[in-house]
Amino acid sequence: MTRHRIKHVPPLRFGIVLAVINGFAGMILAPLFLITLGIAFTATETGTISMPKIFPAVPWFLAGGLAVFTPFINAVGGFLAGVLIATVYNFSARWTGGVEFHSDDGQ
Repeated sequence: MTRHRIKHVPPLRFGIVLAVINGFAGMILAPLFLITLGIAFTATETGTISMPKIFPAVPWFLAGGLAVFTPFINAVGGFLAGVLIATVYNFSARWTGGVEFHSDDGQ
């Protein structure tokens, strides 16, 4: 059993990995936004769904636009968060020595 320490995490690589993960999460959330916001934009106070008389498709276009851009917004946010998290970890690992873990040599 060997001991290892993670003393440095490359911020750009970690940002790219987190951007890909969050982009896929955004692809899962996009249809939910489309359905829920489309209905919410067209619902009335009584709970029934009615289309507006002027420009009836505009609420659905807004929900559709959000659904299309959600994966990209999540990916950008994931990249920025990943770079920030890795940078903070690198600074704290300097003072604390990093995270230590044990691994089996596979023998």
